[in-house]
Amino acid sequence: MSYTVEELKADVVVIGGGLAGSTAAIQAAEEGASVIVLETANTYRSGNAGTGVDHIFSYVPEVHEKVGYTKDDMKKDMVMFSNLEKGLGFTELGELFVEKSYDRVIGLEKYGINFDFGGRYLVKGYRLVPQWQSIPTSFNFEGRDLKVKLTEAMKKAGVKIINRAQGVRILTSEDGKAAGAVAVSTREEKIYAVNSKATILTTSGMGGRLGENANTTYRHWERPSASQSGSGIALPLRAGAEVTNLEFSLHDSGLAFEGFNFTVGAPGGSWWPAGRLIDEEGNVIVERTYEISIDDPDYVTKNREIYAKYNEQKKDMMRLLSEGKELYVDFSEATDEEIEEIKHALSHEGRMWLWLQNFEAEGLDLKKIRIPYKFVRKVTIGSPDAGVLVDVHCESTVPNLYAAGDVMGAIGCTHAPGAVVYGYEAGLQAALKIKNEELRPYNLEQVAEVVELANSIISSEDGSTWRQTEGAIKGIVGLYGRFPVSDAKVENALDKLSELRKEVHISAKDPHDVAKAFEVYTLLDTAEAIFTAAKLRKTSFGSYVRDHKGEKDPAENTKLYGLYYDDNGELQFRVHESGIKKA
Repeated sequence: MSYTVEELKADVVVIGGGLAGSTAAIQAAEEGASVIVLETANTYRSGNAGTGVDHIFSYVPEVHEKVGYTKDDMKKDMVMFSNLEKGLGFTELGELFVEKSYDRVIGLEKYGINFDFGGRYLVKGYRLVPQWQSIPTSFNFEGRDLKVKLTEAMKKAGVKIINRAQGVRILTSEDGKAAGAVAVSTREEKIYAVNSKATILTTSGMGGRLGENANTTYRHWERPSASQSGSGIALPLRAGAEVTNLEFSLHDSGLAFEGFNFTVGAPGGSWWPAGRLIDEEGNVIVERTYEISIDDPDYVTKNREIYAKYNEQKKDMMRLLSEGKELYVDFSEATDEEIEEIKHALSHEGRMWLWLQNFEAEGLDLKKIRIPYKFVRKVTIGSPDAGVLVDVHCESTVPNLYAAGDVMGAIGCTHAPGAVVYGYEAGLQAALKIKNEELRPYNLEQVAEVVELANSIISSEDGSTWRQTEGAIKGIVGLYGRFPVSDAKVENALDKLSELRKEVHISAKDPHDVAKAFEVYTLLDTAEAIFTAAKLRKTSFGSYVRDHKGEKDPAENTKLYGLYYDDNGELQFRVHESGIKKA
């Protein structure tokens, strides 16, 4: 058995066909570039939005200008749910988001995505719900088949989609520029080597699979997506690009429903406005909210009062949950119309669609039940602050390598809206830059290394399975990643990961498991990078909890640590002062 190489050429290659990848590919193609998308699964249902999205935020001129909520107001709100609020990051891309979000988000309508709810809703039938900003900014929309429709749009634009092709390497030229990508087939003994003028990375950024599984009855509900292999960290690092804020991807607690990791927080999201939190005795911990008319002259003031009250009540909620108090999501005060709106939203929101199917199959009534809400103690991986360091054009520190969506770092705006806005931006900027460039050859050794590793994995009979090796990596992360992080924990983790790297040899019997083996090597790179970043940041900051000794250094919390691999394959770092304007 041996792997063959299929060589391809394109102006732009996109690694990952999720929401960011789809929008990047469409925009680049519409700018006249030839585009290839490499997707591990199938673009019809791949990525974090593959099973649907029901809300996506944006500045909405027709509504926000009328009520007096300005773009500057939203730019200030944008930093409130990340470390940007504390100065640790670059705000330029957040500002770009506000300027371009409406046209790009509402632009999804031309692909058949419905935003118009008609009737009593806002101008043009839009329905806005609160999410993170101080007033409602999130469109409710019918995104259950969002990826299906974007896949059709890619095909119409002439994008070549290669499904079941897992990106494992970003190719570079002799002069250090991105020059394509390598992918391994998950179905046959084939390797795709794509030579391109520009490469756009849009995979899920964090290595969510490194986190601990929840100790609940329904563990399968709480497993991170298989796409959370850390390729958004390892691939750019191996290409020489800087990845930043990885220390903030460590967490050891969170909020969840029993047996399901879909969180809720009134007054926002799919449960707005009727969802509230109560305790065992029926006392209200987090109040329900009410829709305010945009004709109300005090619209902004009233919404901000609701938001401020929620933030205070949320503190009580977190305290009670951490003390072991039983809390429940409750809809007993909801109107019939509100219940129908909630169900409609859930029917388009990812895994909640399946939750709703099971709920209705049992004949349950949202107004008559309480949904248990809990505080989870487990090491998890993920952060809107961590990812590839990019400039205002979404270009990384490696020329012609772009990043979009959850893979971006130090900007604080990811998830669905970030995927759409920055996906289009990366596709646009990449296509514009390479319009007059020649195709540069890549280093042939880079493809040869992938072929050699794939052949060694599939021909070996005495190695460990990918599951065994993944379990060993997860065990190290779970043991040493719990807060507070200390120097001893970090050093122990790095030592154990180094030992594992020297000893690991994975064997596989088919192309599917070979691809999984590549994912595990990626997870190993990711874990090493996360603990290296934790070694650099010595004091607690934001959500990151450090067992520091001696005096804190305030200056440390103005620094971004950009990790990268040098020519010898060793992790190095550069220090960036936050707030610097990036050209």
